[in-house]
Amino acid sequence: MSRKTTVQAVNEMLAPPDVAVQALLQMRAKENRHLEHGLGVQSTFVSEDIGTHAIFLESVKELLSRNGMKTPGWKRLVRVTEQGVNHFLPAASCDFATFIRCVTFHIWVVGVLNPDGPQDGILQSTDLSVEQVTNVFFGFSETGGTSVTPSHLHSTLKRWITCDEDAHCNPVDLIYPMCEKLWRLVAATVICAQRCPVSKNPLLDFCDNPTERQFRSSRSPDHGPSAADIINEVLRVHPPVQEISRPYGLPLWQTLLMERVQMADIKAVQEFDREGERIQEPQEFVPGRWQSELKPAIFAFGDGPLKCPAESWAPAFAALITSKVMDRVNGVGHKLEQISHIGSTAQYCWEEWVIRKALAQ
Repeated sequence: MSRKTTVQAVNEMLAPPDVAVQALLQMRAKENRHLEHGLGVQSTFVSEDIGTHAIFLESVKELLSRNGMKTPGWKRLVRVTEQGVNHFLPAASCDFATFIRCVTFHIWVVGVLNPDGPQDGILQSTDLSVEQVTNVFFGFSETGGTSVTPSHLHSTLKRWITCDEDAHCNPVDLIYPMCEKLWRLVAATVICAQRCPVSKNPLLDFCDNPTERQFRSSRSPDHGPSAADIINEVLRVHPPVQEISRPYGLPLWQTLLMERVQMADIKAVQEFDREGERIQEPQEFVPGRWQSELKPAIFAFGDGPLKCPAESWAPAFAALITSKVMDRVNGVGHKLEQISHIGSTAQYCWEEWVIRKALAQ
């Protein structure tokens, strides 16, 4: 395996010159076969077909355009987010990551996938609860396996997601991997804001005024970072996708036969600026660096023809969920606490955090 850690190398791997989209789809599908077998994913992530890819892109763009920040769909999404956060707040305490997974999943399904449904709709537990479903996706992402069969998972999702009469509608395709990556961004942003006070006010300002202009500006007297700057820095330091693998490096016929794999180390390459120079204190969370003229390299949404179509929409959506969580988990009604474990080797920044109901004074 060849690991790519420079801006040029990652760019050439994800957007190789003179390589047709068909070949790129073949390479990605080859790396994602486990999604088809383990979860029943049938979308472009596991398909080599250009037509399937085009249909998926068109459906995602239409889905997101209905919920853009200047549309009525966004206003509904704000209300769904507030309702979702309130619904999952614990009566006593709960694991922080589990809370964020459930909230994000609820908002994605009720707010984005069911635009004509009631904004205060609750996903009723059937044979699987929201928490169990999100645990399935998380466990699969971490280990590549799950004890829940695709048919069992699909039967639950079909009760929550209103699909068209199209017989080919597959509910898992509308959720994985987009929602699984989204909650990770939200969780990391909440924790970074908890640890970095300069990040709190821009996000809370966005909570009060969730508009595109507010997302990209700050009311801070010293013109500190905007909510957009904060999300970009979270994507840089804690990318939801930390590695992207592809069988590249040889002529296509040899690549498919020999299965040689190249890996783009997203976390490592984002320690450089767009011109390939290493940035100052690359492992530190510094949202203000996004106000400089030469910005860090960002590959959190991939690159090239297969770049994630939600790149321009997901950051504001993540900021919306984050801000509404921060507004409610504010130390008054509920608070965020870190549980200390001696010798802990936490893999993610959100591990070992819990949400507790604050005691009445």
